[in-house]
Amino acid sequence: MYFSDTFLKKNKESVKKVLQAIEKAFVFIKENEIQAREYLPKYTGIKRDICMIAALREYGAAKEPIERINFQRNLMIKYGYIKTNTPIEHMIDYQYLSQ
Repeated sequence: MYFSDTFLKKNKESVKKVLQAIEKAFVFIKENEIQAREYLPKYTGIKRDICMIAALREYGAAKEPIERINFQRNLMIKYGYIKTNTPIEHMIDYQYLSQ
């Protein structure tokens, strides 16, 4: 997810709550996969039988491995979303995630 510095300054607590909710959802999905799949038809419109067999993303820690982040950054550079090879440390701020 991306938030501008301006948005973060104005909405710090809301951003923190949204990110914590996403973390909580990841934990729920990881610990209750079948139950989580049961919710998919309601929120996606996809048929239940497809939802029960479709591959789900691997939900692990909230912090992405650096290799994956570098890959994503390189794609953003390649397609013009980022103009320079900005260091990852200047792009990612984990302070809003729960510890």
